[in-house]
Formats: sequence, C-alpha cells, structure tokens
Amino acid sequence: MKKKECMRLGKYLYLIFSFCVLLFIVGCNQDSASDWQSSKDAAIESGLKQEEADRDSILSIEEFEDETFVFYEYMGGLGVANIIKSEKGYGWKRSKPYTAFETGGDLAYSTSGFEVKTKTGLSASVLIGRTFDSSIKEMKLLGDGTERKLKVFGDNGFFYAIHKIPTDSVDVSPVVN
Repeated sequence: MKKKECMRLGKYLYLIFSFCVLLFIVGCNQDSASDWQSSKDAAIESGLKQEEADRDSILSIEEFEDETFVFYEYMGGLGVANIIKSEKGYGWKRSKPYTAFETGGDLAYSTSGFEVKTKTGLSASVLIGRTFDSSIKEMKLLGDGTERKLKVFGDNGFFYAIHKIPTDSVDVSPVVN
C-alpha cells in the first residue's frame, strides 16, 4: 500500500475506535441518560411517560427514610421506581423489572421481594404481593418491629411494603374480618 492509503486507513480506524469508545462511555454513564426535572412531581410525570404508563396507574407514592418510591401498575405487573435527587434536580429510576404474579392454582395470595440500594446509599427491602381472592382487602405484615396493615389495591389486588430487614424475615397474612 502507498503511504497516503495507509494514513487514510489509519484515520478511518481511529475514527471507528473513537466512536466505539464514546458509545461505551455514554452507555456506562447512567446519570447522563437521566431526564432531570425541577420537582419530584415533574420527575414522576416524566418517568411515567418514559415507561409509557399514565398517572392513573400510580397506586401510591411512599416516603421511606427521606427517599421517595412510586408504586404503579403497568400491563398487569407492579412497577417500583425511586425518585432520585441530585444537584441536577430530580430523576426517575426503575432498577427492577415489572413483577407479575402467576394466577393459577388455589392460592389466595402470592408474594415476592427484592433488595434496593438507592443513589444516596439507602438499603431497603421491598415486599410485593398480589391477592387472588377478592374478599381480601388488607394484609398483615409481621417481623419488622411492629404489626402493619397493608392496603390491597382495587381490582389488581397488589399490596407492598418497604422495610429495613430482609424480605425473607417478614411474614405476611390476610386480615380476616
């Protein structure tokens, strides 16, 4: 090859390599991908739009240890997002996939859980569940210090709680009236 052809090939390879490195850096920098808003409410609206969900899908907005969590229904599953705060404003972060529950069998309810660590360093456990018996309107949560009643939400039957101890250390049962 001639010297000019080698130089062009070298520049071409350098550009391709630089572009790949740039894509890698942008992909790894999740903060740059966040849609920062001026308020929590605006971050929730923006997050729901990103998730292609509407405001009516919100089951509740919970404050826990100075953190904001949004519980919402999406396509039959339960979504949990954390509203993060930084010097850039407020942002929506859903780090877990939607949770759907099998409806087969004779179960009255089903539960699951996961651990969450927020950008501020808060470590918490999230218990989520779904009732399959429409007569169950509340669930009782034991094991995290005090007995708590968890509301069962409407037609979908979802219930949930945020707590500090591991999810497998708590017990949940239906409230019988």
